[in-house]
Amino acid sequence: MLHRRTLPLGIALFAACRLLSAQTAVTTTFTVSMPQPANHLFHVTMRCEGLRGEFHDFNMPAWAPGYYRILDFEKNVRSFSAADGSGRPLPFEKNTKNSWRIVTGGSPSVILTYDVSGTVSFPVQNFLNETRALLSPPGLFVYEPGQLARPVTVELNPPEGWHSIATGLDRIPGRPNTFSAADFDVLFDSPILMGNQELLQFTVNGVPHDVAVENVAAAVDRPRMLADLKRMVETATRLMGEVPYTHYTFLLIGTGNGGVEHLNSASILFNGNSLGTPEGYLRWLSYVAHEYFHNFNVKRIRPIALGPFDYETENQTNMLWVSEGLSVYYQDLLLVRAGLMTRDQYLEKLAGAIGRFENASGHRYQSAAESSWNTWGTSGVGGDRNTTISYYDNGGILGAMLDLAIRKGSGDRKSLDDAMRALYNTYYKTKKRGFTDAEFREECERAAGGPLEEVFSYASTTREADYAKYFALAGLETRVKAEDAPGAYLGVSVQTRDGKLVVTGVDAESPAEAAGIRVGDQIAQIDGAPASVKALSSALAKMPGDHLKLNGSRDIDATLGKNAKKTWSIVPAPEAGGLQQEILKAWLRAQQ
Repeated sequence: MLHRRTLPLGIALFAACRLLSAQTAVTTTFTVSMPQPANHLFHVTMRCEGLRGEFHDFNMPAWAPGYYRILDFEKNVRSFSAADGSGRPLPFEKNTKNSWRIVTGGSPSVILTYDVSGTVSFPVQNFLNETRALLSPPGLFVYEPGQLARPVTVELNPPEGWHSIATGLDRIPGRPNTFSAADFDVLFDSPILMGNQELLQFTVNGVPHDVAVENVAAAVDRPRMLADLKRMVETATRLMGEVPYTHYTFLLIGTGNGGVEHLNSASILFNGNSLGTPEGYLRWLSYVAHEYFHNFNVKRIRPIALGPFDYETENQTNMLWVSEGLSVYYQDLLLVRAGLMTRDQYLEKLAGAIGRFENASGHRYQSAAESSWNTWGTSGVGGDRNTTISYYDNGGILGAMLDLAIRKGSGDRKSLDDAMRALYNTYYKTKKRGFTDAEFREECERAAGGPLEEVFSYASTTREADYAKYFALAGLETRVKAEDAPGAYLGVSVQTRDGKLVVTGVDAESPAEAAGIRVGDQIAQIDGAPASVKALSSALAKMPGDHLKLNGSRDIDATLGKNAKKTWSIVPAPEAGGLQQEILKAWLRAQQ
């Protein structure tokens, strides 16, 4: 029998664990000030309490979520120092290019101070001048490796006269200019815009949506802007089935080009003057819709490689054609369904995207999956435009074809929307992880009720796409006009496989077909020089009628033909049948 004053073992262990947890809980607070904005320097103080051990490493991320490029933020750090809780200096050393090792000697408190230079006005970079500041947390705040789950507090000390702060971080009630993040992943995904921006707001289902504006002309109709953004958000959340956040912030930052999505915010550079024309305003809406839809597609529906993040190195995936490309697809589809873009405007834009993709030589050499995987080494969007593609453009086109294939396969009972909702509910909400390449395809094929081999082959190879076949599923006719263009034409698609240049496609009635080139041929030399994708692209700068000698599986002498630029259009076919018309209506119909 237990003594009446002795706690049962389970309760005693629980109490001991609670006590240990209280004793070892680590708190982290960052304070950011800008005492001399003209110097472009942020002054950062990090206070970490509750540490244990003789030394601790603090790292600065090498990249920022949403922008797939190593940025080496630590190069902007100046005047780094460390002290304990009483202000006594602590020894430290730079043990890697983005990591500082602090010798704490068992001190539970560490105070780090450093300056960060902010001179680049871009959504993932820090910027500071006399009138505004954009704080990009991955380039501003350090973290302890293995401790990303710690909660974080951020205190901001803006310059005198600045009255606005816009961010996706949660405000702490009763503490002005102070914000909280549940963990470092949330912190690193929450940019902060400060200055004297115009702050607007609308609500959807009772959820506030803040809009920070700093570069839109006064003549632009604010109520219309808010009404249109609201309709877009309502359409997107209706599609997915819920509003997945407690508040959202649109950061409409300075003039330029570039946008980056976040968990409950987006940073968007654009030409504010362009909103003064109907065409420019619609482009802007499309741009904002792209970044907004990312709060579902990427931030929640995501490839398994894109979270939890490793902030030290590249997080590579074959699926950016889904994460970015399908967001391109849905950005305009949302506007059509919201009644903000007409069916004709949508089809014209889609046809233009196909034309840009087909007229660029890169589609003969690189697949959407390869473009996704290789983007980290090519400034985030491609590389040599002669030999690479954009997974944005190609992914958007593939999204339309995939959607139409699902609608046809299911008898118009299912669509890509159903696959996206299934991914959201199964992997984000239930399994709380990203999806694999195979799992994404499985959800699409489940919605279609059968295999989608051809569409997915277009994503994984340089195979020529049969656009007419897929748009005909919705009763649409694809028309192509050609005119002469610079350079020469061979009519062959290639990929590098195991270090060898391999033919993956041959156009019908092309110089390549006439010369006897076949799919599967290996090319070792081009005009006597080692073969490569770049070498073949360069060789096509010749004139029509010139000869091209290829050596490898066989020796081939091809006579080059005329190059052509193609113009695409997609229009309703007069003879469209019942199911085709139903698919078109369901696909491109404004929702009430």
